[in-house]
Amino acid sequence: MVEKITFTDRMEKLNTELESIKANPPSEQQRKKNKRNNWLILLVLFCFLAYGCVDLLTTSDEELAEKESQASIKAAEELEDLREADEQAALAHAAANTAESNIPGYDSSLAKDYEIIFIEDDNRMDAIRKQYWIVVPSDISETEAKATFIQLIMDETSKNPDIDAICIFAYDREVDVGYAYTIGTVDWCPDGEWNVPNEIARSNDRSSYEYVFTLTKRVVNSTLTKPTELEFEIYDFYKISYDAAWDEVDLSDPYATVDEDLVKQNVANHYGITAEEAYDIYRKVTEYQYQ
Repeated sequence: MVEKITFTDRMEKLNTELESIKANPPSEQQRKKNKRNNWLILLVLFCFLAYGCVDLLTTSDEELAEKESQASIKAAEELEDLREADEQAALAHAAANTAESNIPGYDSSLAKDYEIIFIEDDNRMDAIRKQYWIVVPSDISETEAKATFIQLIMDETSKNPDIDAICIFAYDREVDVGYAYTIGTVDWCPDGEWNVPNEIARSNDRSSYEYVFTLTKRVVNSTLTKPTELEFEIYDFYKISYDAAWDEVDLSDPYATVDEDLVKQNVANHYGITAEEAYDIYRKVTEYQYQ
């Protein structure tokens, strides 16, 4: 490897030689000889100066070119980041507005408050699929329920535009969460199909997405008579009693089952009513909740 001699190194070497001449004055003959060589020294010095300036200019140009190159690369990277961010924002906006474009008459002002009780991931291949269990007001109407479901989907896809499918189960009482939905459900997915193709999951193309709503009769037909608070309480106690009876069943016996007469009587004794009344109330609330 050839060692590079800088302009500063060359000047220091020249100064050392000049100091040596001053310390040891030459003879008359040597001075005459040196005089003849002065022009050569000046010429060499001029060459050193010229070469040094060219070297400095070259180095400066190289550094400037390198800085400009790095600045260009950084600017290109920042531009690409901004472009990707814009694309993600556009996708999120498109996903959020798919609801309004696909549902005639959708009005965000109809959306009611909702509470997410829990979320479950149901991912498949490249598709991000999520299921939501929520609680909404018990007096929610059909249009309000649909608007609320759509609002939740827009809220969630705005936060994460990579979500490829959403299913919502809605209830009006948290105690019922985990059982069949009492308000309704909706699937938001390509062509209304829960199985999201990988190409759609990768591209985030939401143009084929649909909303598939299923609402209970009590929401669609608001004229149905709502059970009283006491009837709901008896219904809840009946379910608790039934679940407790199941815990006592010998599951190794294929014919074992719950003795519903004992469940009815347990509820009847607790509320001071007949077993038949207990069962009628349970059936009434069940029909109201799930039909």
